Amino acid sequence: MKFLIWLSSECQSLEEMVGALKRANHEVGVLLIQDGVYLADRGCSHSDELKKLDVPVYASKPHVEERGIMDRLVIDVKLVDYPEIVDLTMEQYDRIIST
Repeated sequence: MKFLIWLSSECQSLEEMVGALKRANHEVGVLLIQDGVYLADRGCSHSDELKKLDVPVYASKPHVEERGIMDRLVIDVKLVDYPEIVDLTMEQYDRIIST
């Protein structure tokens, strides 16, 4: 089963959640939206933790642009627009965990 973790803000339990799902042999992705996109910013102390998860990371392109951090992303994220977010949540992943 494929799980997409939808982050709109900082999540203290992300590493634990991803680890548990991966140990159960589930595929996991992380979608950063709203202020959650700051987790991929070079000024965020949690960006290293996000890198270590070794899962696909998606970030809402409009939210990254609105916050002016496009040139400050320190992790490899796939920038997605609203239609792609809908596709991720409705087609590509089986379950969504919103935090």
